[in-house]
Amino acid sequence: MCPLQPCSVDYLPLIAKLARAAHHRYRRRWTKRFAKKPVRWIFEFAYGVLKLGGSASVTLQTENGDLRAFFDARKTHFGNLYFGHDAAGYEPDVSALLSSLLTDNRTFFDIGANWGYFTFYAVAIPHYHGLIHSFEPVPATRGDLQGLVDGFGLQQRVTVHGVALSSSAGTAVMAVHDKETGLNRITGSGVGREGSDKVDVPMIRMDDLGLSPDVIKMDVEDHEFEALSGARVTLEKSRPFIIVESWLTLEKPQRTLRALRLLEQSGYLLFQPCWSIRMDGDVAIFPNPGQHMPGPDCRLALVQFRSEQRFMLATQMNVFACHASRVDELEADGFKVMGGADESG
Repeated sequence: MCPLQPCSVDYLPLIAKLARAAHHRYRRRWTKRFAKKPVRWIFEFAYGVLKLGGSASVTLQTENGDLRAFFDARKTHFGNLYFGHDAAGYEPDVSALLSSLLTDNRTFFDIGANWGYFTFYAVAIPHYHGLIHSFEPVPATRGDLQGLVDGFGLQQRVTVHGVALSSSAGTAVMAVHDKETGLNRITGSGVGREGSDKVDVPMIRMDDLGLSPDVIKMDVEDHEFEALSGARVTLEKSRPFIIVESWLTLEKPQRTLRALRLLEQSGYLLFQPCWSIRMDGDVAIFPNPGQHMPGPDCRLALVQFRSEQRFMLATQMNVFACHASRVDELEADGFKVMGGADESG
């Protein structure tokens, strides 16, 4: 099992420490009222007026030894490495899925890789030696990803693709956020707020890559349907395990459902990742795996649902999709699999 946070920051310059303080999640109302605004102002002044910067160093723990690299501390998207609320791991449900799914020489697609959190998480998983393909179309963010790949010396294992995966080849316009690069999106993809900067990026279909993924993590800000539409042959032939982000869009419900229905039409079953916890000799299922594991006697449970039930679930969630022919493999990979209200495995 991979540690929740395989990266440790060795050195932070002042601007990163201020960013961490500014993004701290205060639990008490009075500390939030009297501390948050002044600290946020100091950070904004240091960042926007004084233009403070500097390099931070990070160590990636792998079974073959520690790897060290540097990153630009002015890029606040690296906060997943050192912000207090992410210190124990970012999106622990995705981490838990990858820890079990990525074994031996399976090929991993990190689609919407951003600066590479899950790319490097995959590298750190013990006994996993497969190739990793990371897709990040925005040039500046891709530069941060490639810089860490080069710094860690992982060029032979991690390939960075500067393309967006979609339903057809061509060019798209990406809306780019100045700080929240995880929200970068192809313009017009959905109902979320778009960044003010724009950049043209190349698009390609997954089916045209000539690659066969075993595990896919897809977080492309409401462009999932288009990306999956360009992967129909891949889904049929390779039948990869898929982790895909899903948002509820009540004003446009078909945007929520169409990616999930495409997966079902391709022979996939849909699962909600949950925490299964043994308490007093009994088992309880907690449906919020985006939070950290609520106890030591805890494992990831996969509860099956159908696309039409999606609006009963959380506004934002990571959906796990498994081809019906591969469900039996999940128990071998360490998952507790449940079919709706009735356990199927």
